[in-house]
Amino acid sequence: MESSLNVLTEQERGNKVADPSWAQRMAHYLHDQFSQIQPRVILARMVLAPIPRFTFGQVRAAVLRGLGFKIGHTAGFYGMPRIYGRGKITQRLTIGEHSWININCHLDLSQSITIGNGVGIGPEVMIMTGTHAVGPETGRAGEYDSFPVVIEDGAWIGARATIMPGVRIGKGAVISAGEVVYRDIPANTIQVRGQGMAIEKWQALAKQSGR
Repeated sequence: MESSLNVLTEQERGNKVADPSWAQRMAHYLHDQFSQIQPRVILARMVLAPIPRFTFGQVRAAVLRGLGFKIGHTAGFYGMPRIYGRGKITQRLTIGEHSWININCHLDLSQSITIGNGVGIGPEVMIMTGTHAVGPETGRAGEYDSFPVVIEDGAWIGARATIMPGVRIGKGAVISAGEVVYRDIPANTIQVRGQGMAIEKWQALAKQSGR
């Protein structure tokens, strides 16, 4: 006579352990969602919302510094940047003295962003640290990863430029408006239309063309 007991095979028991329960899936989902909520950034937006754009840039910097971000006392923001990332993002942003960040900029703090002294960041610049590996054709945006970005002293990033993960912008370099930067930029060079040249050479060419 067949036993009425529900006896699981070893493989079935393994599958049961491997397959998370509804509660476990829900807990994982909620943890993932709440890890992206940054109360300090929300608080900063609320406090700074009444301040008109292009004014009191050092006040914005002071508020963010008070919330734990490492920002120089002479740095300024012309508008509140869009700051996002999981976990303790206040430890991942460093901005030096006399640097300024224009309006509507995006700072992806999945990894660290280090901005040196005297750096100028134009409007709507995106500094990205998160990316995906290239997956199979069924899903090309594969496994998530992140890499730090460094912008050295004196660099100037033009409006709507995008700095990709893992890039280092050298001291005194210039990134023209709208550029997408995938590779390191040497010091004292300018990137225009994906091409780089020494600042001195670019200035000479600009002078010849009457710019």
